[in-house]
Amino acid sequence: MNEPTPPRRVPQEDLWLRADDLFESQRLVAIAALGMCNALTQNAVTPAYACHQLFGPALLSRLASMNAHPELRHALHLASEFEDVADVAPDKLASAIAEVQDKLLGVLLALAPPEPAGEKWLVPLPEQRA
Repeated sequence: MNEPTPPRRVPQEDLWLRADDLFESQRLVAIAALGMCNALTQNAVTPAYACHQLFGPALLSRLASMNAHPELRHALHLASEFEDVADVAPDKLASAIAEVQDKLLGVLLALAPPEPAGEKWLVPLPEQRA
């Protein structure tokens, strides 16, 4: 009997995103948070994963130090509780996610630029810069 071939390891790839000012930083965070909320609603990620990867104290602290939009900070504070909500009251998780999504969309609308401006978010890796 042949043993299954182990998956081929791919070299680690880095992906860097950068926003050059407070306005773009808030938009980038709000859009990433909306994507994570969407992934949660589709059961593509768990609340534990979302809280560990994005919705945690480090992001909240960084946004506070940047004096970010209060509604953005509030929405992400609520999102940081998704894991607890899932553990304590799983039937409330969908409404908690919907509330955060509504707040994030409100922030995006408040921060909406009239047209694209500034640098792209995707940044060349250090070894690619010349």
